[in-house]
Amino acid sequence: MGLTVKSSYALRALYELSVMNAEGIKKVSIAELAKRQDIPRDFLEKIFSELREANILKSIRGRYGGYILMKKPKDLRLSEIVNILDKPLQSYECISGDCSFEIQCAVEFVWKRVHNVMMMELDKMTLQDIIDYGNRIAVINGGKTIEQ
Repeated sequence: MGLTVKSSYALRALYELSVMNAEGIKKVSIAELAKRQDIPRDFLEKIFSELREANILKSIRGRYGGYILMKKPKDLRLSEIVNILDKPLQSYECISGDCSFEIQCAVEFVWKRVHNVMMMELDKMTLQDIIDYGNRIAVINGGKTIEQ
């Protein structure tokens, strides 16, 4: 329906990047993020490349390089990430414009309705919300929280 492992990996890596930023580490390598979140490095490189092109991330080249967020977590909506990476509903013929029917059908109506509800919910949430959820989980588990 538009949410793939690509978006999940992106959100996990962006969460980890935010946690590390809050701990004072401003630039983080793909290798470190991939290791901490158990994400295939090659796949994360492709994801971050797309996020860099969309001005969500900035890459710093060189030995001490890495990635930094271009927006504050409170300003980065989850809908933005999903739209960039997954292009929701593009795989459905009836919505992408490749449908062989000449008129709209009931299936198209269903997919568009579900898509709209999903995107409205994702638009209400930010990366900061994920950080806040992580803090709540840490408190429950007796761990430390992060401040943004």
